[in-house]
Amino acid sequence: MEEEQKEINEEKASQENEEKGVKEEQVFQETEEKEGKPSEETEEKLPLKTPIPPEEGREAKEKRYLLFFVYNESAPIDRNDVFDLIDQLNKIPTPPEETRIDMIILSNGGFPHPAYQMMNVVRSRCKKLKAVIPFYAKSAAALMTLAADEIVMGPQSEIGPIDMQMQHPLIENLHISALEGYYPFLQLFGKFTSDFFPIALKMAERISQDMAVKRDEAVDIALNATVSYLTPIISQINPTIVNMCYRALTTGENYAFNFLSRYMYKDKPERERQLLAGQTAHALVWGFQNHGQVIARDDAKLLNLYVAYGENYDIFDILYVITKEMLNILYSAKTEKAIRLISMEQLKRLLNVDSYLGYITFVVYKAYSLVFPLRESLKNVTDTQKISLAIRQSLSQSLVILPPQIPESEKNDIAQVSLELLEDVFLKNFSDENAIYSVSFNRIIKEKAFSRPVAEVIAGRIVGAVKELTETIEIEIDRTPPEVVSKYILQILAFLIASNIKF
Repeated sequence: MEEEQKEINEEKASQENEEKGVKEEQVFQETEEKEGKPSEETEEKLPLKTPIPPEEGREAKEKRYLLFFVYNESAPIDRNDVFDLIDQLNKIPTPPEETRIDMIILSNGGFPHPAYQMMNVVRSRCKKLKAVIPFYAKSAAALMTLAADEIVMGPQSEIGPIDMQMQHPLIENLHISALEGYYPFLQLFGKFTSDFFPIALKMAERISQDMAVKRDEAVDIALNATVSYLTPIISQINPTIVNMCYRALTTGENYAFNFLSRYMYKDKPERERQLLAGQTAHALVWGFQNHGQVIARDDAKLLNLYVAYGENYDIFDILYVITKEMLNILYSAKTEKAIRLISMEQLKRLLNVDSYLGYITFVVYKAYSLVFPLRESLKNVTDTQKISLAIRQSLSQSLVILPPQIPESEKNDIAQVSLELLEDVFLKNFSDENAIYSVSFNRIIKEKAFSRPVAEVIAGRIVGAVKELTETIEIEIDRTPPEVVSKYILQILAFLIASNIKF
């Protein structure tokens, strides 16, 4: 009985499941018809799983980085730079398709092979690349700019011919331009075809007429005379040097062609891309007779390079000042080069004129300007209570004459910083520099935006900025021109970059 009852129950459950399945199928079909979904026949032709949308269809969040290549005048681009570059690029957390790099380069050039390799590394880490030239990018540095999508140049910017620097094959520690080594041969060959050979033919004609000899004999006499004249000149040309220079120049042309066809002209049709890349690369290598020749931005445009004007680039003037300051810092520190990457967020953090850093600089300047009149009035005063009273009276008078449009919070900041600085000078007997440093450092640490080592660096730079301001100009804090504020913040930023200090 139990087994029969079990079979009845199982059969009943099976019927209920079938009826439930039929109802669900009806509901599904009604939903499909209502929503306009594909029929069962169409559904069978679709893949079992919905494919992931292609990456191009998604809105990429581009992150922008600034990559500095700043070399002093005598420092060459060399193999060691590849390692420094990789260390910097390893800081980038974003994938290449979401990364833009603005490469700021200031260099007289160097060896072409590491320059070529470095740009291959850079291009592997970003989708977009701009080359920004605040001053000059010559020789191998000019080659590096050709790997960019476009080159940003100001009226003072220049690139140079890609005539390839190389080690002299016979003289140790002597570097020469490959074009300078090959050009004498090229010039002599041109002279032979344009001058010497026609002269020899004219000489043969004259000999044939005047000496009554056969034409072929006259030609032999004329050619022998010409060769005897050329032999001393040709003997000065070393075929080894000529060969090495020629190979270096063709290598440079190939490097330039590769960059231009892959990147700068990548949106052109195949045939046009190859033609443009070939013409431009050839002109940059063979079209100039002087290694130091200036190729300004309008000249670069005539060579079909994609040139954007610095006036239309958002931070060109800022980068001009930063690289100029970095160059000064490298010279004073006797350092050859600085290869450093920072993000735009880091740049903005320091460059915002209304930020606390610029504000601190000028609040401390304002406070320090009170030291001089107080020093005169407190010449013979030794009583600390009288000194303290004089400080507060001086502060009260100074706050009264501040422009009324300055917010109370800013007046309070000026009063607080002034009080700390004046007490350090007159009550704690700090030197002027130490007082400025102490107040600046404490204020930066209070903001909790930088580590202590970076705060120390910034405070040290503010000392110089404040003293320079006090000695050169008088500024009301509410009327300070942004370019004046920027100057000192940019000096701080240049020092951080050139010294490879993390911030």
